[in-house]
Amino acid sequence: MVYELYQTLEVSPQAELEEIRRSYYRLVRKYSPERHPERFQVIREAYETLSDKQARQNYDALQKYGDEIQVLIEQAEACMSEEKWTMAIDLLKRILTLAPGADAARNRLGICYIHSKNWDFAVKVFRALTKINPHVPLYWLNFGYAYKQQADILDNEDYRRGQLYHQARECFQVCTKLESFNPEPYVEIARTYLEESNYAESLVWSERAIGADGKTDFQDFDTLFFICIIYWRSGEFAHIDRTAQRIISLLPANDDARKYAAARFFNMGLDIFKFGVKQVNYSLFRAASKFLKAAKDFDPNDIEIKDLYQNVELMVAGVDSLEIIRQDSTIVNELKSLCEFILADRCYYFESDEEKNKIYDRLMEEIFANPPNLILDSVKKIKYNYLAIYQLNSDLFGQIEQAIYQWYTHQSSGNYNSFSGIGKEIASTLKKWLKWR
Repeated sequence: MVYELYQTLEVSPQAELEEIRRSYYRLVRKYSPERHPERFQVIREAYETLSDKQARQNYDALQKYGDEIQVLIEQAEACMSEEKWTMAIDLLKRILTLAPGADAARNRLGICYIHSKNWDFAVKVFRALTKINPHVPLYWLNFGYAYKQQADILDNEDYRRGQLYHQARECFQVCTKLESFNPEPYVEIARTYLEESNYAESLVWSERAIGADGKTDFQDFDTLFFICIIYWRSGEFAHIDRTAQRIISLLPANDDARKYAAARFFNMGLDIFKFGVKQVNYSLFRAASKFLKAAKDFDPNDIEIKDLYQNVELMVAGVDSLEIIRQDSTIVNELKSLCEFILADRCYYFESDEEKNKIYDRLMEEIFANPPNLILDSVKKIKYNYLAIYQLNSDLFGQIEQAIYQWYTHQSSGNYNSFSGIGKEIASTLKKWLKWR
């Protein structure tokens, strides 16, 4: 497809750089890297080429070659868009046979090698490109990616991982010298440090990215968002709030920017929450809550964001309450277990209803083996002292309380002689209150 990169960014071949930038940010808002990684990669690569003066000139020149070259270019780019990397590599090699000086085609060949994980060939291509064109930042940037993406797939224990990240940083640092105003190489250096859990250096390079162009504005959103991820990974959740406030101070006065920021924070919060559920890791809920709070601050009228934030906040408060309840000797142990059970149910931790019902039946039988006054006192203490836990399933707690009052009424009428004897009957009656969703 002729001028495919321009069509990817939905601009004309005559578009000015500012128009290309605006279109890029509009598209990444629609195709965020969290939800559409492959589409985002295509958009990002198009932007990297067209925002670089020399790379754009090479690309434009390549579009003007003869019919045979043009057909091959179209076929190669079509294969790349469909992720048919091997076929694209063959086509790009044919182009280079006909036009050995087509550096833009050679650059895309290197990108195909990266995607197909042919690391040695990718490094060879970009080493040659940077030798011939040492002043083209895009080629150094992709050279760094060739090392970085190879390192990303290695185990932490693999000694080559650190070496590859070091080589990637060397390439990215050349970019910072050639284009000190371009934040991307600074961010990529920060990403290598993050993968090595060197949070301090990752933050340093992220801040350098923000200051790269000499001003701080909404164009720095992606870097600030990445800083939030650093704080999540390092467990410094309070800093996520502070960084979100930095973003708010940079927001332009339009709804699109706010909705874009809200969507990015919401998607990250949702993904962290789901991961926390999958890993049975309550602490991740706190990080999810911070991202969701930021999303709510950016777009307070979005019902989906507000509902999920309130739900996760309730669970975080429930986790905090549960920690204290476990130490509270005035609450019977079986009610403590029920609190843990309700929180687990709220977080979708049970693999099946059969498993959940089996645990529930056992818990209720154990609860009602206690004297009714102790159960009633425990429920009331949970209600008044640990409201967050109580609210996770207020119906169930309320029905337990009501069932005991009913038993007292029946006892005064002489209908029951033993409280523990009706435990199973009450448990069966209360089972319908187990379902909170």
